Amino acid sequence: MTDYATILYETLGRVGRIILNRPQSLNAINVQMGFELIDALTRMEEDGGIRCLVLAGAGRSFCAGDDLKGMESEGYRRASGPDEVKNYVYAPYRWTAVVNTMRRLPKPIIASVRGHAHGGGFNLAMGADIRFASDNANFAIPFVKRAMATGVNQLHYHVPLGIALEMAFTGDSVDAFRAERLGLVNRVVPDEELEEATLALAHGLAEGPTRAIALTKAAIYRGWWKDLDATFEEQAIAQSFARLTEDREEGVRAFQEKRTPRFKGK
Repeated sequence: MTDYATILYETLGRVGRIILNRPQSLNAINVQMGFELIDALTRMEEDGGIRCLVLAGAGRSFCAGDDLKGMESEGYRRASGPDEVKNYVYAPYRWTAVVNTMRRLPKPIIASVRGHAHGGGFNLAMGADIRFASDNANFAIPFVKRAMATGVNQLHYHVPLGIALEMAFTGDSVDAFRAERLGLVNRVVPDEELEEATLALAHGLAEGPTRAIALTKAAIYRGWWKDLDATFEEQAIAQSFARLTEDREEGVRAFQEKRTPRFKGK
């Protein structure tokens, strides 16, 4: 395990796990955490032995959002340029930068959510490819409760416009079961089973053809809002590159030999 001040970084076989580790503040995001998340995600991307990632939170919550009591700490200051929009979206420690890193990372990412996933924490959860939720999880974009404005928060990928507007206008939380019905999470499990269920899927994906999964991930994200022909082109690009992988050859051999394939993620 590598030492960070605000997160835990560990490897479990072929699975890498990042745990937000400020439980005393419900894992609220500060400047240092943002930098450490980017660093940890980059290291896991570059580690060829890691083939699937899990993002979780220590204690009783996943992440309560930005730390409104103190974003700064010694050596970690907020951006203070004259362009406030640039500071909000493009500062290298912002949850926005973390979400972009997660979406572009060529390995599957599973969020393991218990307790609060609010504000920036909601966006970290939605930035994962798959979400497992404890039965005590709750999701919110509560900005309006502090007279703050907000935007789509990645809701446009998952829910109808009316639901997004309801969540934004009220700031009220959505419990795990409604979140599952709305498509915000993939699966709800009892709290005591959350880690086991998440890691079971993570280890399963880590044993798969992870280069093909990476190409598929890119093709789906890039094609999501495009017209049908463009989505087929993204699929064709992914398929063409997948044919060049060792795992593709192994998959064909295993099919012909009627056995379980042994993928290497190459």
